[in-house]
Amino acid sequence: MIALYRRFTALERSQRRLVVEAAAFMAIVWIGLRMHRFLTLRRMLDRFVALTSTHAGVAHPVAIGSVRRAITAVAVRFPSATCLVQALAADAMLRRRRLASELRLGVRLRDHADRADAPNVPIEAHAWVECDGGVVIGAVAHQSEFKVLTP
Repeated sequence: MIALYRRFTALERSQRRLVVEAAAFMAIVWIGLRMHRFLTLRRMLDRFVALTSTHAGVAHPVAIGSVRRAITAVAVRFPSATCLVQALAADAMLRRRRLASELRLGVRLRDHADRADAPNVPIEAHAWVECDGGVVIGAVAHQSEFKVLTP
């Protein structure tokens, strides 16, 4: 725990802010998914992003990598950080920085030999975020096999 604190305090102030923001968004999203329907939570996040986004200046392209690192660092320490929690948090953080990101939800048929933990579940779902032509959060092997759901 002390080593984690030392690593956190060794970060630059802007990086610490990003990690705290990622942790807050992931906690809010995790709780929000248990209290509200998905679309209700999405609208709430949209309103928050609209109110708190930076209105002046142009978004910096380095922000994509910074958000990715912050979300990944928090997700490693947050056991309930599913792909959906991470994707919703990353999408909100990117949009706050005026970066056009796309939240993608996809499904695919599960290979029965794929996982022993849920052998009776015929489909598998995944969430990821795309920004600037690439996957920011949620990249997995065989991602092209997922059928993207449209709203």
